[in-house]
Amino acid sequence: MTAQPAPHRTRRRAIVVPPICLLIASCVTITEPPKSGNVVSPVVAKVKVGTACGTPFRATLDGADVTAQFSPTAPSSAVTQANFPGLASGPHTLTASAEVQHWFLVSYCANASDTTTFNVNGDTPYMAECRTQGVPIPPDWAETGTAWVNQGNLNTAGGGTNLLQGATDAHVWTYTDPHVRGACIALPRGSGAPGSLAGIICQSATTGRACFWDNQLKSDPTHILGWSGKKLVISELVDGTDFAAGGNVGGPCASCHRGDNVFLISPDDPAWAKVLRGPLTGGPSGGQFTTRVDSGRYTPLPVAAGWTNPVTGGANCGAGCHELPPANIRGMRDAINAMTPPNRMPMPPACNSGAGCYGAP
Repeated sequence: MTAQPAPHRTRRRAIVVPPICLLIASCVTITEPPKSGNVVSPVVAKVKVGTACGTPFRATLDGADVTAQFSPTAPSSAVTQANFPGLASGPHTLTASAEVQHWFLVSYCANASDTTTFNVNGDTPYMAECRTQGVPIPPDWAETGTAWVNQGNLNTAGGGTNLLQGATDAHVWTYTDPHVRGACIALPRGSGAPGSLAGIICQSATTGRACFWDNQLKSDPTHILGWSGKKLVISELVDGTDFAAGGNVGGPCASCHRGDNVFLISPDDPAWAKVLRGPLTGGPSGGQFTTRVDSGRYTPLPVAAGWTNPVTGGANCGAGCHELPPANIRGMRDAINAMTPPNRMPMPPACNSGAGCYGAP
């Protein structure tokens, strides 16, 4: 029997494609600012460019040609950079393109581009500190056209629970940050005319840090703007930095705002009940909005001498749902409680030690 020859096996050589711009999208890459990122002004833009050929590098910002602002440009550098100071707060779109060398079996020249959309925060140093500490940063406040939602008026049932001004309108507005757990609450009071107060406080659920703003301009801190028909631009308002230094028309916030959380809330008021336990007007927050601090007590920002949240000595009341407030708040509370119907008892909540105070707004 004749032996069969061994079958001939053809050896195939693997084709190795040089890893230079095999995919067009990889040849021009915007590395900064990050896609969907939140950045502060001035904005730094960096673009990585492959081996340039044909049509040179080009960049547009919100449709305007900004190529000349990038330096050095390809082919003298693989990374080109530009600075954009003074960009308005809000979303912006940067697009970069160039004809660069590609390889697929053979070398060829083709266009490549990349686009990123980013958001300029326009943070003040205080806003940046609050953001770093995990505090949700509020958008500008207005009665229409913003993400703020009105939860109700405290001036109900013969005076409600407007702790500071008694039987005067005080509207509870909330903002839910889709990415940061915590709460932002604005409390515009009175008619909204110049001289009407409007305070904004935001608190982190995870770190317990809280930040403060009032409706006075940093450029004119003695003038209370009012709020009706106005847009309160957060970056222009006096903030915790001013308050901690004694520059607040209403006095140091932390002298009144004491407790496990920063908000002075009467848990049985209809508007405050929505804020504490839901359901919120505007729909459930998916767990993002909460006035509860995960552990411990809230801490006011900035960290400064005399700008603290101490425990007031004395017995708790309200079945453990509140801690004893400082004397100035007790005086305000007593004045409210003397109105009909009596005993509204608005006090800073210490709800971590009690049951039934917090829910899932």
